[in-house]
Amino acid sequence: MSDAVLNRWQTRTVIVGAIAAVLSIIGAFINHAQFFQSYLFAWLFWLGLSLGALVVVMMQNLTGGWWGLAVRNLCFAAIMTLPLLIVLFVPLLFGLHDIYAWSNGIPLGVHKRAYLNVPFFIGRAVFYFAVLLVFAFALRRRLAEYPIALSAGGLISYVLCMNFASTDWVMSLDPEWYSTVFVIVFMAGQFLAALSLTTALACAFADTHTVPAKAFHDLGNMLLAFVIFWIYVAFSQLLIIWSGNLPKEISWYLPRSSGGWQWLALTVVVGEFLLPFFLLLSREAKRTPRRLAQISVCILVINVLNNFWLIAPSFHRQFFVHWLDVTELIAIGGFWFALFCYLLKQRPLIAPELLEVKRHG
Repeated sequence: MSDAVLNRWQTRTVIVGAIAAVLSIIGAFINHAQFFQSYLFAWLFWLGLSLGALVVVMMQNLTGGWWGLAVRNLCFAAIMTLPLLIVLFVPLLFGLHDIYAWSNGIPLGVHKRAYLNVPFFIGRAVFYFAVLLVFAFALRRRLAEYPIALSAGGLISYVLCMNFASTDWVMSLDPEWYSTVFVIVFMAGQFLAALSLTTALACAFADTHTVPAKAFHDLGNMLLAFVIFWIYVAFSQLLIIWSGNLPKEISWYLPRSSGGWQWLALTVVVGEFLLPFFLLLSREAKRTPRRLAQISVCILVINVLNNFWLIAPSFHRQFFVHWLDVTELIAIGGFWFALFCYLLKQRPLIAPELLEVKRHG
């Protein structure tokens, strides 16, 4: 993919993002609370792409394989959008009272009250971002003498950070609810979204004459594996909570399984598991870039709906989509993609090591 193409996409996404941002700012004056609720959903989705890309790179360093070489530089471009997303976290701090009930002083237990307070919430977020940025820059600049050790430490740090971050940013929307499995569901969604995006871009823009078909096949196998893993952990959480049938545990599922939200949940299951699962069983689909790109786009789009299903029912008991949900998703996404295109121009689309493998058979 030439720099000219990337320049065009960079310009277009900035313009689209700016228009959507202006509409979103107007919406903030119309409906202050909805602006921040929609902002949380949009920000978490784009953050998930960047963090998921970081995990893809660290996993490839640990396991090797052609699949990682095919998307590595795409992942690096996604990873380095993290500073932008950290800056975009700041507006959320002005809307905490519109998003999190615990910030308004509702009665909580002693331990939860000590954990869920605004200063500690901000301090933890700063810590998460600092840790993840250290690993992101170290991996990109290859500062570490031992990349395998760096990636191993990075994955452990990522899991620990996301364990608390998923609690802070999503689980605390319903402060009485808790789940020990939710963090795994949260991380699996991030990885699946990032792998889907980078796979789709690799299939769409890579030269199939220089990239081995096995690289696409391996990417398809990775998608298949994590589609299965995602549904496994998501169903495990549902099964454990359903069998326990405890009021504090089922409180999260009740609004998400009624009022129209159950149909969105069904759409997510079909679009992010059943459909890709059966399509990715085909060897031909995994080795044909165009078909693999279509499957990847399907997973990515449904991942957006999945994130919406995780967030929105905490604010609306009946199925409800506000126009700010769309404009803010596009606004953040426009600026994210513009920066992504700019960063992608600094590296070749496909890792040179993969091209060498193809050249020497």
